[in-house]
Amino acid sequence: MDPITKSIIAALSAGILTAEATTNQNPAAIKAYETLKNALARKFGNGSDLLDAVAKLEQKPQSHARQEVLREEIAGVQADRDLDLLAFSQTLLEKLKPTATRQLRLPPAPIPLQRPTQTSYFMGRETELDQLLPHLQPGQVVVLCGPGGIGKTAVATAALWRLAPQAAPPQAFPDGIIYHNFYNQPRVDIALDRMVRAFGEEPMPTAYDAAERVLAKRRALLVLDGVEQADDLPGILVIRGGCGVLMTSRREQSLPDVTAIRSHIAALPLEQAVALLQTWSEIPLPDKGLNERICELLGCSPLAIRLAGHYLAASQEAPPAFLSWLETTALPYLEPGQRQEESVPVLIGHNLAQVSEPARQVLAVAGLLALVPFDEKAIIKALSNEAGHGLFSTIKGIFKPKTGELKPDVISAIRELVDYGLLWWKGQHPEISHPLIHAYARRQLSATPRMVKQLALYYTSLAWEQGALGVEGDARLDGERLHFMRVLNECLEREEWEAAHGLAAAIEDYLDRQGYWIERVIANEAGLVAAWQLGRPSEGAWLGNLGDTYRTMGHAKWAIEHFKKALETARRSGDPYSEANSLGNLGLAYRDLGEIDQARSYLQQSFAIFDRVNSPSADLVQDWLRELESWKEE
Repeated sequence: MDPITKSIIAALSAGILTAEATTNQNPAAIKAYETLKNALARKFGNGSDLLDAVAKLEQKPQSHARQEVLREEIAGVQADRDLDLLAFSQTLLEKLKPTATRQLRLPPAPIPLQRPTQTSYFMGRETELDQLLPHLQPGQVVVLCGPGGIGKTAVATAALWRLAPQAAPPQAFPDGIIYHNFYNQPRVDIALDRMVRAFGEEPMPTAYDAAERVLAKRRALLVLDGVEQADDLPGILVIRGGCGVLMTSRREQSLPDVTAIRSHIAALPLEQAVALLQTWSEIPLPDKGLNERICELLGCSPLAIRLAGHYLAASQEAPPAFLSWLETTALPYLEPGQRQEESVPVLIGHNLAQVSEPARQVLAVAGLLALVPFDEKAIIKALSNEAGHGLFSTIKGIFKPKTGELKPDVISAIRELVDYGLLWWKGQHPEISHPLIHAYARRQLSATPRMVKQLALYYTSLAWEQGALGVEGDARLDGERLHFMRVLNECLEREEWEAAHGLAAAIEDYLDRQGYWIERVIANEAGLVAAWQLGRPSEGAWLGNLGDTYRTMGHAKWAIEHFKKALETARRSGDPYSEANSLGNLGLAYRDLGEIDQARSYLQQSFAIFDRVNSPSADLVQDWLRELESWKEE
C-alpha cells in the first residue's frame, strides 16, 4: 500500500476526526492530517474523485471497499510519486505513533430506534397490546396474524412506542429496534443488508454472513412487517441470535416451522368500531343503530372504517345514504370474516369513484413507486406531455432552469386523494396510506407505458443531476433509492428496455459510491438484460461492473466468471481498451485468491495492451505487477 493511503487510513482508524480526538488527543496528528488533505485539495481540486474518496472514507473509515477506492484514486493520479505529498504522509504517520498506545477506537454507531409513525387514532386494542408486550423478550419470536387492514401494524407500532417512548432503547433490547417492511422490498438479503448498516457495519462478505456476525453479539428487537412477502424468512430467523422478533403476517399458513407465540388480531369490538367511524368522519352520527350496521357491513375492519369515515367527511353524504349504498354491494351476503377481507377493496373503489380523473392518474403513478413518501415532482414528470424521451434529452434537461412551481392540477389531485384517505402526508411529502391501497393501485389502475417511461426519465435525470453534487447529492439519492429501484424493476417487467438501460446507467455509479452492493448487482443485471434486448455494444461494461461488484464483496470466483465474459465480449468487438481492462480485472481477482502466477499472467497481458495503445493505465498496471513481486519476496 502506498504511504499516502496508508497514512490516511491509519489516521482515520485511530479516530482522529472524532470529538474526543479533536478536543484533547494528539493535536499534532490532527494538524498533520489537515496539512496532507489540504495539499491533496490544492493539487487535484476539492471536487476531484480523489478528494471525494477521502470524504467517503472519513464517513466510514472501517470500510475496506472505500479504502480500496482511495488506494486506486491515489494510484490513478500518481499522487504517490509527489515528493511533497509523500513527505506530508510520512509526517502524519510519525505524529500518529504516540496514539498507538492509547488504542483510540471509532465511536460506536448510534443505537437504531426504527419506529414507524404512530397511527393517528389508535383505539380498541388495549387488550391486544397488554397481551403482546410481555412476550417481547430477547430470543422470543412473536407473530401478529390477521387479514389486511385489521390493524396488525398499528398494534406493533403502538407496542414499539410503548417500549421506547423516548430516544432511549428499551431495557430488554439495549441494542435498539430494527424495522423492515417487506411490502416495499421482499428480498431478505436486502433486509439483512439494511440491518447490518443500521448497526454501523459493512454487509461483507455477504449480507447473510454480516447479519449473523452482527446479530450474534446484540440484543435488539427485529420488527418484520408483512413477512408473507419475504422470499426467505427462515434465512432471517436462523441467524437472529439472541434478538427478539416481532412479525406481522396476513397468511399464517405461510409462516415457517418455528417456535413462536402467535396472536390473532381480530376485528374491532363493535362499540370501538363505531367510535372510530365517528372520529374519522368528523360529522355527527347520532343514529347508533345505523352506525353499528355500517360497521358490521365493513367487518369492523379499521382500514375499511377509516376509508368510510374519510368518504363521509369529504363527500358530506348523509350516513343513511351511505348505508343504503353499502346494502347494494355484496357485503350484506358475506360472513363477518369475509367482510373483513372484501370491504377494503369495495371502499377503495367507491372512494376512487368520487375523485377526478387526474387524481386517479396520480394514484396510478404512485402505485409504480415504493410505499414510502414520494416527491410530487416525480408525479408531475410522469403525467407531463413534455417532448423528448431519450437519454440525451434527459441530460439536457438537467441544465434547464427550474421553475420551482408545481402544477395546480397535480396538487389538487393529491389533496383529493388525501381527503378520501387514499394518500396521507408524511412530513412534507405524500404517501399511499396502506399497502392494500398500494396493491390496489398497481392491479386495478392502468398506469400507461408512457407513465413508466417518464418516471424512469425523471429518476435518470435526478441521478445524473445529484450525482454531480458530491456528498450532498448522494444523500438526496439515498432518500429516493427505494423509488428508482422499484421503477427499474417496473421497466423490466414491462419490457421498456430503453428506459431500463438509461436508468441503470444513471444509478450504477451512485450505488457503487455508496456501497449498496446488492442493489448495484440488480442495476447492472438490469442494464445487461436491456443491452442484450437493444443490441447495444455495452454488454462488456455491464459484465465488468458485475465482476467489480462481486470482487468488492469478496466473491472473487463470481468476479472472475463475469470478467472472463467481459473479456470475450471485448475481443469479439475488437476493443483493445476494454480487453486490457478486463485482463487487469482478472489479474486483481486472481491476486485476491492468492493465485499469484495467474494474476501476474493476466496483468502482464493487460500492461502489454495498455502500453501499445499509450494508455496512462499502463503505469497503474505496472504498479500492480511490482506489488506482486514484493509479495513474492515477502
